[in-house]
Amino acid sequence: MSIYTFLPKFSFRLFCISLSLAFTINVNAFVEGKFGKLEASATLRGEYDSRVFGISTNSFQGAKSSNSPLIAANELKSEDDLIISLSPALHFTKQTRWFTFSGTGGLQMTRYIKNNDKSYTQPLTTFTIDFDETLTKNKRVSNNAKIRFDATFDLGQSVGGSVLEQDLIAFTYFVAGLNVRYNHSPKFGVGAGTSYNVRYYQSGATQERVYHDITTIPVSLRAFYIYSEKLDFYSDYTFSRTNDDQAGSNTLSDSISHSITFGAQGNYSSKLSGNANVGYALQDYDNEKVSNQDNLITSIGLDWNLNTKTSLGFDVNRAFSPSAQGFSTFSTMGRVSVSHRLNEKITGLAYLSGGNVSYTYPTNAITSRDSSSLNQFGLGASLQRRLTPYITISGGYDFSFTDRSIEEYSRHLFHAQATGRF
Repeated sequence: MSIYTFLPKFSFRLFCISLSLAFTINVNAFVEGKFGKLEASATLRGEYDSRVFGISTNSFQGAKSSNSPLIAANELKSEDDLIISLSPALHFTKQTRWFTFSGTGGLQMTRYIKNNDKSYTQPLTTFTIDFDETLTKNKRVSNNAKIRFDATFDLGQSVGGSVLEQDLIAFTYFVAGLNVRYNHSPKFGVGAGTSYNVRYYQSGATQERVYHDITTIPVSLRAFYIYSEKLDFYSDYTFSRTNDDQAGSNTLSDSISHSITFGAQGNYSSKLSGNANVGYALQDYDNEKVSNQDNLITSIGLDWNLNTKTSLGFDVNRAFSPSAQGFSTFSTMGRVSVSHRLNEKITGLAYLSGGNVSYTYPTNAITSRDSSSLNQFGLGASLQRRLTPYITISGGYDFSFTDRSIEEYSRHLFHAQATGRF
């Protein structure tokens, strides 16, 4: 019998057992020594999603009654669902003179109560190498040398309803990244970075398009002007190659992109910090029937501390993105959030978000459910309370309204979770 049969009934018991084991590890401290430090964590989360597949009622009913062999209509039980997940994990850290090695290994066991065929177990695996703690302590200059170095490896599974894909999508991913920076002088530095990103997709839940596995390899070159110990101005050029697994297919996943950006990162003042850049991107598709596209791009992530208790966050992103279904999108997304510490144990967060997405499809590949554009508005609020130095609970509500060129609908998400780390 599947573990999901027992998960709804015993999730809280398993969570308590995980916390007890983690507390035992912490108290005995048998894993902290010359070989490194080992910590344990466990998260129990429950949420109600009114549109778990990320699509409208009409689209869901159409997929449910479809005779297409590409749609598992018998697995589409309900457009809303109660989802319970349990995520135990171990966290390893080892520090040497110049390097910090850290990693996480665990499982996320997720149960869909109504759409039980969509339940899954996925690994949680990451590994990071950081030179002289420059990554973990957010430093731009190393204490022991002029070089900053970090490498990241991540292997896992992602499952969730996607408004952009109009589907409940699932894929296994692997990411290996490397970044290096050399400060040539007190005022000038250079850097480079690359990564290997691959996604292996499972079949779609509600879409007739075939999902293709996608591999992306970006290479970046950077130059820094070190304005002060806390602030950099920089320029960045990135070349990126994206391929799908089906050679010669009539998709837009096979493409090359070029982008150049200019920005600033660090502390702009005693209250304002973050990273902001603006630039230009060119998308060159292998499909000769679709013209190349270009546009202004930007990435902004800023934090403004109003006082010791309250801070504002500003996030804006404009970028091209390929789809595993073979089309391409250009999205502009923005979010404003406010975080306020009510007291020593309780913190509140509220946000407003909005965005627009434009779709580009391969020639003669448009279906009845495809939309030329999408507008989305969202808002939400949450509270987090620290029960003990080791246990935190939180809960909240998220609302979104989606206006596609062919339909519009809203989505409600209620969530609560408890996390312990020792």
